Parts: sequence; structure tokens; C-alpha cells
Amino acid sequence: MAAAVIAAVASSLCCIAPLIYLVFGASAASLSGIEQLSWLQVPMLVLSTGLILMGFWRLYFAKKPLCTATLSRTQMVWLYWLTVPVVLAFQLYPFVLPWLLEVFE
Repeated sequence: MAAAVIAAVASSLCCIAPLIYLVFGASAASLSGIEQLSWLQVPMLVLSTGLILMGFWRLYFAKKPLCTATLSRTQMVWLYWLTVPVVLAFQLYPFVLPWLLEVFE
């Protein structure tokens, strides 16, 4: 689940500078080079989606889920469903944010 969150964050790195400008009203010249990472967006989206689906499969369909020695299955299910919205938020905000800005102008 941590890998899915990291991949989702990495997929949104190309769009982080406009979000920081929007949220905090700050500008930083060092963030302007982050747009060069836009080629990583699609592979990281695929990776984070694949990891979330793999986690779903391991939780609900595998005979023995991972980490059963440290966490109970109930705790893993709660952790999974808490991380899915975080991953979706990072995956979708580069696509939803321009639409929201256009609608609320």
C-alpha cells in the first residue's frame, strides 16, 4: 500500500508546482523544473493502480494475505480502504483540478 501511495505521488509530481502556487500562493523558481518529469505520469499511474489492485486481490482473494504476523486482517482492510482515497486523490487531481478551476471561475 505504501508503494501505491508513493507511485501515485510520483505520478502527480509534474503538476505539483501549480498546486503549490494555488494552495499556498507561493512561488519558487526551483519548482519550475519539476514539469520535466511529466513523462513519468502515465507509467506511475499504471504502477499505482496495479499496486492497489494487487493489494485488493491479496486481501480478498489470496489464501494468506501479507503481514498477517504483524496486523490482523481487519486492520489491513481498514488500512487498505484508508489508503485507496489518498491514492485516487493523487492520481486524479492533475485531471480534476483544471476542470474545477474552470467551473468555479
